[in-house]
Amino acid sequence: MGWKSRWSEQHADTDALKQQLQSEGFSAYEWSGRPGGAYLDYIHTQDEVVCVLSGTADVKVADADGTVEAGDRIDVPANTLHSLTVTSKEPLVVLTGMRST
Repeated sequence: MGWKSRWSEQHADTDALKQQLQSEGFSAYEWSGRPGGAYLDYIHTQDEVVCVLSGTADVKVADADGTVEAGDRIDVPANTLHSLTVTSKEPLVVLTGMRST
């Protein structure tokens, strides 16, 4: 899964993570998805990053499926079909952003 990595092993806290994402050209903001929420088959014209702060989700990026949890980072290239379904009993809380073009 080339789209999944760990952010928590590289940054001590979410402020450092937000600064890192901004330095990579992303406009980072916090977002949460409700338990059981499904965000299916969408495409963005910009690169997207999603860093999981809490909760879990099933994710599909192009033809690859996986599960993400706190500390995971998802990198979705522009124009790539992707989906996310929250699997935790609590909301999925992420720091996410789109790269400015």
